Amino acid sequence: MNSSTYLRFILFALLLVALQVWVLSPIALFRVATPYLYPFVLLLLPVDTNRTVLSISGFAVGMLIDIFSLTPGLHASAFTLTAFMRQPILSLLTDKNTIPHALPLFPTLRGGSVMLITLLLLVHHVTLYILQAAGMRMGALHIIISFASGYAFSWVLAVMTLFFFGTGEGARSK
Repeated sequence: MNSSTYLRFILFALLLVALQVWVLSPIALFRVATPYLYPFVLLLLPVDTNRTVLSISGFAVGMLIDIFSLTPGLHASAFTLTAFMRQPILSLLTDKNTIPHALPLFPTLRGGSVMLITLLLLVHHVTLYILQAAGMRMGALHIIISFASGYAFSWVLAVMTLFFFGTGEGARSK
């Protein structure tokens, strides 16, 4: 993996963190659905990225969001687990002919990229809402409605982002 891949990852991660903290987190659709777009950053690392780099990157991005959102450890925990689970999920969606340094975006995986972001968001949201439910006293119905609506809102934004950034020639890794 070359330095331009790391630089692109860092720049997009900072952009998504800023977008998450200052635009998306204050949004609460009907006071229950908060979209989380930052798990999309995991699709900006090549297919052959090892789990250690993924976990450290996930922790760093999650910790940045925790620092700016004043949620100590919540996003760092959820995103570290999501980053750790990316490689086994991705191995189910790729074949042996996949270029190792390619990004797992639409030009590389086709429909598998939608499945990848769907599963990554599911892991992230389940972990995040379990941690939130353990720390707050909310009713089970509120948690379920908040999870379902937040997941649906996040999924729509992530798929739109996937097709916006993932269909051009710039999405292909060199």
